[in-house]
Amino acid sequence: MKFPLRPTSISGRLALLYTLGALLAVGLFALLANWKLETNFTAEHRDFLQAKAAELQDDLNDGDGSARALIAEILQETAGTKLRQYEARVLVAGRNVGETPGMSQALPATLFPATARADNWSFTPYQTGSSSWLLTSLPLRGTMGPKDVVLQIGLDITRDNALLTDFHRALAVFFLLMVPLLLGAGRLAAAHALAPLARIAKVAQSITSAQLSRRIPLDPPWPHELTGLVHIFNQMLDNLDSNFGRLSRFSADIAHELRTPLSNLNGSLEVCLTRPRSGEAYRDTIASALEDCQRLTGLIENLLFLARVENPSHALRYERFEASELCAWVVAQYSAQAVAKDLHFRTEGAAALYADTLLFRQAVGNVLANAVRHAPPGSQITLHISGSPASGVEIGIADQGPGIAPEHLPRLFDRFYQTDPVRGHKAAQGSGLGLSIVRSILELHGGQVTIESELGKGTLVRLRFPPPET
Repeated sequence: MKFPLRPTSISGRLALLYTLGALLAVGLFALLANWKLETNFTAEHRDFLQAKAAELQDDLNDGDGSARALIAEILQETAGTKLRQYEARVLVAGRNVGETPGMSQALPATLFPATARADNWSFTPYQTGSSSWLLTSLPLRGTMGPKDVVLQIGLDITRDNALLTDFHRALAVFFLLMVPLLLGAGRLAAAHALAPLARIAKVAQSITSAQLSRRIPLDPPWPHELTGLVHIFNQMLDNLDSNFGRLSRFSADIAHELRTPLSNLNGSLEVCLTRPRSGEAYRDTIASALEDCQRLTGLIENLLFLARVENPSHALRYERFEASELCAWVVAQYSAQAVAKDLHFRTEGAAALYADTLLFRQAVGNVLANAVRHAPPGSQITLHISGSPASGVEIGIADQGPGIAPEHLPRLFDRFYQTDPVRGHKAAQGSGLGLSIVRSILELHGGQVTIESELGKGTLVRLRFPPPET
């Protein structure tokens, strides 16, 4: 049976990384110290052997090349103590003519390396029992006759090796003690470093849908690494608070918009059923009910359209087209209403455009519907097209209507917002979703919509479509 692995905590990872880093640093220092100590010992051993060889060479020269004088000097330095620093042997023509007492048992002549030149010595380490030696052989100059004199020297390095061994054991004990200490220190350091995250989590835990106005305090200052996180979290809460508020208002507006036609429909049918009526009265009631049903259908279609447009997965079908041609098509759809109010349309300019043709017609149509609804009879509605595909295209739709009061302009794109406070006027009022749909379409294209209006002078709506992304 397999059990799922528990994810390692951040504090555990930090403590482990801290421990490994500290051990690595200490290990590198220990290796450097050990290398330096061994290098110094090796250099001292070689220096001693070279100095001793030079000293014995001088003794040989002082004795006129006689090996006896050399042996006498060696015995004088090594025969009088058991704790000898070195032991030496003199070979003449390969025959042992003198050595430190007892050297044959401890260091036989066969252990020593072959004789090298005086400037190219070879050293052989040797371990016997508890003793450590460094062995070398070298020829001596100034001999008399054809026979060569070879000096074999064994340097006792037992104490130096023992010191290195003790140093290695001390390092091992030090590392064993350091591991738990470093883990504990790493845990404390990680807990201290992650304490701000715990405070952030505590504040975030206390924020509910009923307390979206709460924010993570910025004072006292947070660590530099968490300051950005706190700002982003607070910004997310601002967005959630704003969206929840909009959703609440949206729900209330939907309920209000649905309640009015449903109440009218319900009232008309109830009145119709209270007592028998004439066919004309029934016909009027059915016509009124049909009008309310059509209004409900239009409202639902607009809401569904908004939901589709605002979905990030909505795929735009970009096409290249002439803006003037599609604007003319949209104008033709409102020709009947324009004739009824004696309105005149005028289209200026031309530009090619990359956009979704269906959404383009929807956006222009919604703005044009508002212009037709509010334009006074006999006035003119102007569509001005400017720009190019490379720099972006702007569609300006201007009417000569009564204009919009400044206090209404900031909220014109809110859903269900209407400048007329009396809701439910079917003839004069729309659903309040037209401009919201226009804004959603422009934002989906990466553009923007703006409104300029002045009381008594009319309204200008600008639709800016950006150039396509390359």
